[in-house]
Amino acid sequence: MAPRGTQASQARRGGPSQSQRRRAADSEEDEEDHGAMDYDDDEDGEGIMAGASQARVGSQSQADGAGRRRAGGTGGLSMEDIKRRANELVRMALFEEPRRQTIRRADIIKKILPENSRGFNAVFDVAQRTLRHTFGMELVELMTRSDRDAIGEEKKETGKKKSQASGTFILRSTLNPELIKLANRKNDKLYEEEVNSLRALGLIGEEQEDQDYERPGGAILAWKPVEPLALTGILQLVLSLILANGRVLPEPQLKRQLKSFHLYFNTKLPSPAFSSHDEQTLFDHLSDMIKQNYLDRVRVPMPGGAPTGGARRKSRKAADEEEEGLYEWRWGSRAHAEIGEQNVAEFICDFMRKSWLDEQLKLLGEDEEDEERAAAGRKGKNVARNPRRRAEKEAELEDKAEKYGERLLKDVTRVAGSELTRV
Repeated sequence: MAPRGTQASQARRGGPSQSQRRRAADSEEDEEDHGAMDYDDDEDGEGIMAGASQARVGSQSQADGAGRRRAGGTGGLSMEDIKRRANELVRMALFEEPRRQTIRRADIIKKILPENSRGFNAVFDVAQRTLRHTFGMELVELMTRSDRDAIGEEKKETGKKKSQASGTFILRSTLNPELIKLANRKNDKLYEEEVNSLRALGLIGEEQEDQDYERPGGAILAWKPVEPLALTGILQLVLSLILANGRVLPEPQLKRQLKSFHLYFNTKLPSPAFSSHDEQTLFDHLSDMIKQNYLDRVRVPMPGGAPTGGARRKSRKAADEEEEGLYEWRWGSRAHAEIGEQNVAEFICDFMRKSWLDEQLKLLGEDEEDEERAAAGRKGKNVARNPRRRAEKEAELEDKAEKYGERLLKDVTRVAGSELTRV
């Protein structure tokens, strides 16, 4: 008979212990429970919650199962309960979106999963699938302030620092921008059908201009912005100024640059949707953009520390200017998630390129008129324009405009200090 110690060592080497077998059995049960969360790709949605049995082979399957358990599992919820709660999350997200309200994980758990927070990931996944396939939208988690501040900063660590979870979500469109452009393009046949339908209902008469009813656009996508377009344009302008200044813009500099557009903090603007006021100031609008996480106004320390007692004798104007110098404007987390630095940079370059091209074409036309008058004076008769020469010059200018836009995009990226973020 072999010594006891030898038998024990052989047992340890030869097969799993009782505790190991028990852990393996628990792992397989958890995998079977989570396997029911696999989804089919049925377009009609009937098979969204259908279970899918998968072969599990050795330690690799155990590792996959452990990863899925760490992701949250079903939390003990039935498939029917997960679908019901997911629909509630979809309604909650769609209800908050028109007001540009963020959705916090804590609120989702409180309102939808008050007794079982472990089922959050399962409910979230089903709701996300419904939003993407039915509404063309998705829930995206916003960046934390520390993650936003880290954009553009060179990290000393060799490894990539893991981002922190903010637990705050917004709805974002998943539609391709090119598809949206096509859907907004006017179609004559569709326009005619819309007009005939409105006339049959008595909503418009033969002379549409005399009617108060909004005329149809003749596009597949009826573009009716909730906010006045002027407010959207101002937000785009401020984001562009911040990005072109290296992602940070001191408040006095922001006011000076807005002044060149005849915009001041006390300029009257139309009120946004869901507002009880007829008008608001520019600063009120920017404050709303801060609340909606499009912008961020950060207080910075005063140079040289806190003000001394002599600051009390300063004039009101000097005190206000000093107070303004304590703030910097940055992008908010929603702007990064919904708009993206790359898109704003392309907007800047496209605007500047078109402005440059329009100016050059205008000068080209003026030069041609001067040449025609000079030639007519010499010959005593009118001189016809050369359309081929005109087309060649326009093509040359368009080529220069494209190169001008490319240089601008490189300049904006260089000023930003690092690669621009994308949506």
